[in-house]
Amino acid sequence: MTHDMAKQFWNVYLGMAGKDGAHVNMSNPVDDFKARAHAGEFDKLTDDQYYRKEADAEEVASFWDYKPSEMAGIILLNALAKTDISDVEIDGIAGILADASVRTDYYTEEQECDEEGLGFSPVDGPTPFDDGAGWTPRSIYNYLNQHIYGQDAAKRAVSMLMYHHLRGNSRNIVMAGATGCGKTEIWRTLSKMYNCIRIINGPQLSCDGWKGSLKISDIFTCETKKLAEHLVLVIDESDKMMEPKVASGGTDYAKMIQNELLKVMDGDTLTFTDEKNRDTKTTINCSGVSVVLCGSFERMLQAKSESSESIGFGRREKKESVVAECTEEDLIQYGNVRREIAGRISQIVTLDTLDGDDFEKILESEMSPIQKMEEAHNVSLSIDKESRRKLASDAAKSGLGCRYIRSKLQFMLDAQMFDEPEKDTYSLYYE
Repeated sequence: MTHDMAKQFWNVYLGMAGKDGAHVNMSNPVDDFKARAHAGEFDKLTDDQYYRKEADAEEVASFWDYKPSEMAGIILLNALAKTDISDVEIDGIAGILADASVRTDYYTEEQECDEEGLGFSPVDGPTPFDDGAGWTPRSIYNYLNQHIYGQDAAKRAVSMLMYHHLRGNSRNIVMAGATGCGKTEIWRTLSKMYNCIRIINGPQLSCDGWKGSLKISDIFTCETKKLAEHLVLVIDESDKMMEPKVASGGTDYAKMIQNELLKVMDGDTLTFTDEKNRDTKTTINCSGVSVVLCGSFERMLQAKSESSESIGFGRREKKESVVAECTEEDLIQYGNVRREIAGRISQIVTLDTLDGDDFEKILESEMSPIQKMEEAHNVSLSIDKESRRKLASDAAKSGLGCRYIRSKLQFMLDAQMFDEPEKDTYSLYYE
C-alpha cells in the first residue's frame, strides 16, 4: 500500500472514530471501485493507472474481511490488527493518545454533536473513501441507482435527506406511492450502507401505557444512546397508522400515536421509563432524528391524479407521473395527518406506479430478482420471454411488485429443486 493511500485511510477512519462515527456502515472499496469503473469514471486512465487503483482498492478491502460492508469502528480495529506496528511505534502512538487523554475530561456528560454533526469529514478533505461513506448526495444517489429501478425523484430526495442527516441536520419527509413501487426498498437498500436507519411497521406502533406490539420508546431504548439520538426512522404504511381508531370510550388511538410522533419530529428531549424497573429512565435528545413517513396515501394520490387529468396532464405520450404536487393541506385533508405534523414535513415525494413494462425491464436488468436468486442458490436460471412478460404483468396487477416476482420465482425453482437439487442449471416456466 502506498504511503499516501495509507495516510488517507487512517485520516478518514481515525477522524470518524473521533467524531462518533464508529457505528456508520462503510461499503467495501472493491464494490465501490467496480461501480465507479462501470460508470466510466476511469475510462481516461492508462492500463497501469487503472490496475494500480484496482490493486489499492483490493488491498484496503482486506480490512473489511471481504464483507460487502462493515461498521467503521470494526474496520479500524481490523486495520490495526493487520498492520505491522513495532513496539517503539506503539509507544509513540500511546504517547500521543496519552497527551490527548490528559486534556480530555471523561467525567463530563456526553457532548452533543456540533454543528457539523455526523459529517465525519477527514482532516485533509475528500478522499477516495467518500463514496463508501456516502458523504455526497451524488454518491448516495449513484449507490441507489445500482439497486433501484426508476423513481428518480424519490432517490434524489432520499439522497439529500441522508446527506443532511449525516451532517447533523435532521429532516422529515413523506414518501407516497402505491404498494410495490419501491418506497421501502429504497430504505432497505440504504440500511445496508448506513447503520442508523430503522424501518418500522407503522400499524404495529402503540403508545406508552397501553398494549401494543411495538412502542415508540422501544425504538430508542434498544439502541445505544449515541445511535438512538441520530436515527432515521422510516415508518412503513404510516397512512394506515394514522387512520382513526376510536375506542368505545371515545379515545382516538391514532391521534395519540401522532402526539408521540410529534415530539420526535419536534426534536424534543424524551424520557422513557423502563416498565419492569420504574426507577430506570432513559433520556433521548431527538433533535438529530429524521422521520420518513412511507405509505400508499391512496385517497390523496387519487384526488391529486384526478386534479392533474382535469387540467390536461392526463394526455401524455410518454410514461410519467400524472400526480400533481402534494401539499401540507393534502396530507391533512386526505391523509388523516394532524396539522402540527404536516407542518413539520419538509418535502412530500410521490412515486410512480410501476406497470408491466417496468417490471419486465427490471427482470432484464442487472438488478433483476433472477440474478439475485442465482447468486443466493449458486445456480444458473433461464426463463423464456413469454414467461417474463406474463410474470411482469401479473406483478403489476398484484400490487406487490418485486415481492410477487421473488415469491413466484422461488416457488418455480423449489418445484424443480425438490427432485433434482444437485443441478446447477434450471429452466423456469410461468403460466
